[in-house]
Amino acid sequence: MASIKLERLVKNYGSFRAIKGIDLSIEDGAFVTFVGPSGCGKSTLLRMVAGLEEISGGTLKIDDEVVNELEPRDRDIAMVFQDYALYPHMSVAENIGFGLKMRNMDASEIDQRVKEAADILQIAPLLHRKPGQLSGGQRQRVAMGRAIVRRPKVYLFDEPLSNLDAKLRVDMRTQIKRLHQLLRTTTIYVTHDQVEAMTLADHIVILKDGMIMQQGQPVSVYEKPISRFVGEFIGSPKMNIISATVADADAETVLENDSFSLKVADCGKVPGETIEVGIRPEHLIPCNKEEALITARVDVLEPLGSDTHAICLVGKQELTARLDPSLALKPGDILYLRAEPEKIHFFDPESGARLEIDLPQQIAA
Repeated sequence: MASIKLERLVKNYGSFRAIKGIDLSIEDGAFVTFVGPSGCGKSTLLRMVAGLEEISGGTLKIDDEVVNELEPRDRDIAMVFQDYALYPHMSVAENIGFGLKMRNMDASEIDQRVKEAADILQIAPLLHRKPGQLSGGQRQRVAMGRAIVRRPKVYLFDEPLSNLDAKLRVDMRTQIKRLHQLLRTTTIYVTHDQVEAMTLADHIVILKDGMIMQQGQPVSVYEKPISRFVGEFIGSPKMNIISATVADADAETVLENDSFSLKVADCGKVPGETIEVGIRPEHLIPCNKEEALITARVDVLEPLGSDTHAICLVGKQELTARLDPSLALKPGDILYLRAEPEKIHFFDPESGARLEIDLPQQIAA
């Protein structure tokens, strides 16, 4: 196992700066996910750790050793790619042990390690098969087995589940998490899927435009996003954002629009200015009109069995509520909704930065 430290790490492609001076410390044995939209730099950053991309500036340390100039084979890492990269003419056992064979390891040791990895990944009955005889999930487990037998200091995963169907993705997510719990090897996992990022990691790093937007434990990032970007990116369905105007009413500050009204403490804005209010779909609670924070009109219903997503209109803005499926609703119905004060977020409409605004316990105006 190993700790990893990135200090002011930079990657340039000509005049374009893809990674913009990133600082990050990864503890020994941690499972860290890099997540963000396409083009945010997450795979580039992973490849820099792997040694597959040159570092333009800054320092990369593995176990306090500067590895900027080390070749990938000398960094003691193992990488699992999006495509399985298996040799079609070799058996599963031969694919898993191939890297060890190239290192001239004793055949009996290779055989033992291959069997141990196959047992961990539950693919022992498949060792004699060729890749063409395997499903996508089985092939990915073979690719993981090839990494396991190396017994490296660090595992690197580059969107390994993106080629699998939805059910297999869930199954393989469980396999990867179980693997980390068993081996406790430092792991960096790149994904664009925030559900994967949240469920797998004990530390999540959210990137945008080559910079870290926020990092921390998944639950803390979910509960207190530092910006509108993070608030909308983490969570599914994504956070609702409602634009409201600051107004004064009987010496109180009120945020309001045609279908929304919320009393707040001093928000640092003058009457007429706007604030963006964020509420997650799962934190909206149906209520009677007197308790309502939001009055919405149901537009589309998406029943999912365990819950129902109600896509509603609040004035001209769209809002999603995640509701109990037993609630009888139809398009066109008026829906009154409230939220607990601690579940409401505020963002600056220009910078997108989080605003710390106090709310009274009784939040309906």
